[in-house]
Amino acid sequence: MNISAHSIAASDSNISRIAGDAERLCRSISPLSQVRAGDLTFIGSKATPEAIGGAHLAGATAVCNEAVAAMIGPEQDVTLLVTANARLAFMRAARTFFTHRGPAAGVHPSAVVASDAVVDPTAYIGPGVVVGAGSRIGPDAIIHPNVVIYDRVTIGARVIVNAGTVIGADGFGYERNEAGELEKFPHLGGVVIEDDVEIGSNTSIDRGTLGDTVIRQRARIDNQVHIAHNVVVGEDAAIIAQAMVGGSVVIGPRAWLAPAAVVMNQVAVGADATIGLGAVVVKMVLDGQTVMGSPAIPDAEFKAHRKALKALLEA
Repeated sequence: MNISAHSIAASDSNISRIAGDAERLCRSISPLSQVRAGDLTFIGSKATPEAIGGAHLAGATAVCNEAVAAMIGPEQDVTLLVTANARLAFMRAARTFFTHRGPAAGVHPSAVVASDAVVDPTAYIGPGVVVGAGSRIGPDAIIHPNVVIYDRVTIGARVIVNAGTVIGADGFGYERNEAGELEKFPHLGGVVIEDDVEIGSNTSIDRGTLGDTVIRQRARIDNQVHIAHNVVVGEDAAIIAQAMVGGSVVIGPRAWLAPAAVVMNQVAVGADATIGLGAVVVKMVLDGQTVMGSPAIPDAEFKAHRKALKALLEA
């Protein structure tokens, strides 16, 4: 790949200006610590003068903000693409110009697709994938190897599901009978994955009991996440590795669940809320609220408790 700095800037309206040679060619991408001539890199807002000064920026192109640009003199012979959010602009450039295209459309011969399942001809179904009865796979979806999609699952356009994930298995719903035995609650619903969702590897998303489990558009679900029956995950929400979302939970748009967070059954997490690392949520989280700890409490309260505990230990 040989792409000019000018072409990269033209592809993103958030790049406000170019400092240096606008026609400098970028052949590859690299982190700042490994940058060489011909590379495209980015310099984050927290980069130290020592890190910038120690980098081999001569002949390279760097995405940075105005404050960082002011630290770099013209003698370094580097082209700067100046923007308010360097990491975001670099990500976009890398995705547009340097990322390999996805797999070609089609169904791998080793995949098993039910006769009444509908797979869009532009979708990719990888080796060992199973697609159950009545399921639908939308345009440009990518289903990586060994994914199991049970019956009555709807997957929208441009959805990516990584290897080993299971979508649409029954959830864990039981009631003890007169003899104390566990009888299973029938799972008659399905799963709906809306457009542009990305799902990591070895994740489980259970089908609904009576209605559907729903993952709204552009949500991001990491590796090894468990999402129980009847959950609704809002638009642009992020659920990170090893998180557990209990049955009938509603997660609001743009919420962020950190690694190993647990949300108990039937709890609501508000829009733009943040659930801290390893937090155990047992009651409603308000819009925009950040909670931490087990049981989870507002972050200011959590920090106050920690400070008080430290004072007691030091007394």
